[in-house]
Amino acid sequence: MRWTNWYTHPGDSRYRVFTFGALEHADEFAADLNAAGIEHERHLEGEEYLFGLHRNDFKPALRLNNLLHARHRTAFISNRFFRWGLLLFTAAAVAIAVIGYFLSS
Repeated sequence: MRWTNWYTHPGDSRYRVFTFGALEHADEFAADLNAAGIEHERHLEGEEYLFGLHRNDFKPALRLNNLLHARHRTAFISNRFFRWGLLLFTAAAVAIAVIGYFLSS
């Protein structure tokens, strides 16, 4: 099981492979790689879009990959009320803990 959408090429460790399941993400990643001047190879295998690139270009490509996922991500807690409620609850719990620490010593 892979936790990321990239891995070392199984046949040649000099290359890294990025995988995408959606065509829109794959097209956007290809455009980002082209804009950055990173040479790559694109391949469709089953329902996965694969991008192979040299390991020397891995760090800039990984940055582009992370930015791509950041553009398409959803909020962890999408409801504003619950998000702010959790933040205020956490702040109150930390404040009570700090006050309790100073009062006990």
